[in-house]
Amino acid sequence: MADFCPSFWGGKNWPPISFNPGTRMIYIPANENLCSTIIGRKIDYTAGKNYTGATSTLYMYPGSDHIGEVQAWNVDTGRRVWTHTFAKSANWGPTMTTAGGLVFSGGTNDRKLRAFNARTGDVLWEFPTNSGIIASPSSFMVDGTQYVAVQSGFGIDSRAMQARFDGLFPGEYPPVPEGGAVWVFAVK
Repeated sequence: MADFCPSFWGGKNWPPISFNPGTRMIYIPANENLCSTIIGRKIDYTAGKNYTGATSTLYMYPGSDHIGEVQAWNVDTGRRVWTHTFAKSANWGPTMTTAGGLVFSGGTNDRKLRAFNARTGDVLWEFPTNSGIIASPSSFMVDGTQYVAVQSGFGIDSRAMQARFDGLFPGEYPPVPEGGAVWVFAVK
């Protein structure tokens, strides 16, 4: 048996970070306070089925008040500058930062894309999309107007973890609609 924190869905996972040379900061999507216990077991291989040879449980670190985070770290000092926390959601959303001092990230079960102040972490804008966001935002310019585009559609680990959270906290984690859509916003 192994008991560990963060869980294998915790800390810094697969969603990409971003770096802003103007602020000298990296912006990290992270999941903290999720812990796991894994117990090895004999398992027979069946094609198309999960084949881990273990049973796992998921739990919140005692006394914790959140799961997901967006963290900003100064690359010159190695110090954390700010953290935005999400009390009832993991964060599966990659970050994108702009020369104009913004950080964009989605990835939460409230389905919102957010714009943060890159220096302070203040939420400057947020918009609920049709689903959770696990894709990297991108930015482009047309006729002098900057746009941010992102694909919205939960799936893979985010979908499975949402179901596990609902098992951990019944009724507090409703399903997040799936389905993909591309959202495009003008930056003003």
